[in-house]
Amino acid sequence: MDRVTHLVVGAGVSGLAFANFIDTDDVLLLEADSEIGGYCKTIKRDGFVWDYSGHFFHFKHKELETYLLERMPADEVKVIRKDTRIRYGDRLIDFPFQKNIHQL
Repeated sequence: MDRVTHLVVGAGVSGLAFANFIDTDDVLLLEADSEIGGYCKTIKRDGFVWDYSGHFFHFKHKELETYLLERMPADEVKVIRKDTRIRYGDRLIDFPFQKNIHQL
């Protein structure tokens, strides 16, 4: 393949979505990691399990969350509400940390 119309760098959620929904077969998708998914993956190590997800899954605006959820196949969406906090010094800050720095 010498030329492509669409070169997608990164097989994270956005790269995979673009490559899947673009209306052409003239797409080359490149990924540096050994697995696709970008920040969306599960890592198992030493008996522990870490689930990574993109920050965009933490919606700041309910309208955006509703808009996207209405357009995704309901049987493929799993909404999980968690009460997760991060210890920062002597405080517990709600997760995601970046969204809650006002609690410092």
